[in-house]
Amino acid sequence: MAFLYRFELSLVNKEIPAVIVADSDDEAFTQLDIELEKYYLKLPEIDEVTLREKKRITKKIGIILDE
Repeated sequence: MAFLYRFELSLVNKEIPAVIVADSDDEAFTQLDIELEKYYLKLPEIDEVTLREKKRITKKIGIILDE
């Protein structure tokens, strides 16, 4: 069963959201690291990673990103 994870990453000068699909918490954090390495040429300094939401993926699911 897959889950949708919504993370908030606190960088030195801003906060960014990240959304990951994974089967477990460990896989979600691992995939978050992979996606960060793919997105940034130079990995930014991350002060904190917060898991804000975890939802089981079903046929009808939504997530609201209000920053």
